[in-house]
Amino acid sequence: MESEPQPAAQEPEVALPASRPKVHRLHPSSLLFEIGKSFFSIVVMGLIVLFLAAGDKRDVVYMFLFVPVVLSSVLRYITFRYSLAGDHFVIREGLIFRKTRHVPFARIQNIDTVQGPLHRVLGVVEARLETAAGQEPEAVFRVVSMRDLERIRAGVFSGRFEASDDDLVEADAAFFRMRPGDVLLFGLLSQKGLAYVGGLLALSWEFDLWDRLSGFLAEGRVALSAIQVYPWILAIVVLAFLVLLQALTVMWAFLTLYGFHIVRRGDDLRTACGLLTRQTATIPRERIQFLRVREGWLHRLFGRTSVKVLTAGGDSTRDSQVSRKYLVPLADREELHEVLAEVQPEALPGELEWQGVHPRARGRMFRKWLVALAIPAGLLLRDAGWWGLTAVAPLIFLAYLLASLRARRLGWAVSDKAVFLRDGRLAHTESCVRFAKIQSVVFNQTPFDRRLGMARLQVDTAGSGSELAFVIPYLDRGVASELMGRLRRQAAAYEFTW
Repeated sequence: MESEPQPAAQEPEVALPASRPKVHRLHPSSLLFEIGKSFFSIVVMGLIVLFLAAGDKRDVVYMFLFVPVVLSSVLRYITFRYSLAGDHFVIREGLIFRKTRHVPFARIQNIDTVQGPLHRVLGVVEARLETAAGQEPEAVFRVVSMRDLERIRAGVFSGRFEASDDDLVEADAAFFRMRPGDVLLFGLLSQKGLAYVGGLLALSWEFDLWDRLSGFLAEGRVALSAIQVYPWILAIVVLAFLVLLQALTVMWAFLTLYGFHIVRRGDDLRTACGLLTRQTATIPRERIQFLRVREGWLHRLFGRTSVKVLTAGGDSTRDSQVSRKYLVPLADREELHEVLAEVQPEALPGELEWQGVHPRARGRMFRKWLVALAIPAGLLLRDAGWWGLTAVAPLIFLAYLLASLRARRLGWAVSDKAVFLRDGRLAHTESCVRFAKIQSVVFNQTPFDRRLGMARLQVDTAGSGSELAFVIPYLDRGVASELMGRLRRQAAAYEFTW
């Protein structure tokens, strides 16, 4: 009897090793940018010390610090590697002290880019990866090619919008665009020329330019006497200097904000601007924690307004990158409604019942000003007698006026989805925090608050801790307690998301 054929023994399956992700380096031109950055920070400062400082000219040795900086730039280029492994970044850097970071794509909020003229010539860009951890970028790619940037964007944003989105924001798809006239007006209204004045004064103090100028005027008595005889010459010089500062401010605004526009990609807002140096920034719309609309007195004169937002976590480029510092640098009041409807519809005030603050708020603020004026008033009384107090009288009137303006403006309101705050004296602000973004509500009372039956309410979000804060001061104690309970109940009704 023949036995049934037995099936052939199958060889055990051997698991093939998973393919390792491809490792990428920075673009070779990153050496040029690193060394160029060191050149301006070391060699230029060395030349200033050499030609302007009063010390020994042998201080030029300071410029030899350029050598170790060049070596560190070369080592950083050699050791910096990154790879896209599945759903996260793997970033390795360092020679002696090595560091490896794993950054999940889902945790990356923003990919901001800066592209100067030389970047465009070489076809490269500087990219910053921002997460919700701290005030430093998670990674800075200085610099990568445009193809590598597209690969990074495709990996990070594959679940948020089409991976075919290019590295620059498409201007023709923008729902908001600043006109050239508004760009120039922003330069006039920003008064950035005051920063140049401060820098000039600091430079003058550092290198004793005032003493040198005094000596020069003492030698040129003819010029000095001409100014004394014809004071209008000095007035013309000062006026020309102020005009020059305003021209520099307008030029700065035109170079940095030219072509500013906002495009929505899925749930992200992408801004781009710049004439010579192109800046782009990504702001996740659902991660906006705080929104503030501001109108200075000059803004109201021209019928303009600006908008700032605060997102969760770190924001290392807010001070240096204009495309992130302002969501809307300048816009018509008519355009504001359309922008808010696209960015955060909950921030549209609609029909709100604004509530004021405690009736004693004006007197409280005025007394604070009086305390601040007590020291200069005492000095004037000591040196000039009772006549010196006449110089303080206008300041006291101004303090009362400012306290009255703020007490009249200060107020709060609650809608079905958000809480609002308006504040300001000459400049008016209106802030908005959605209930879904509230992390905590803090009830504060100082000894003066307790004595006068007042309290202060602070609403914290995941983006708190910056200049943009939501604080309602000078509330009646009972009103503050009731409002705190209401906000806590509203916030608890929403599932918190970043």
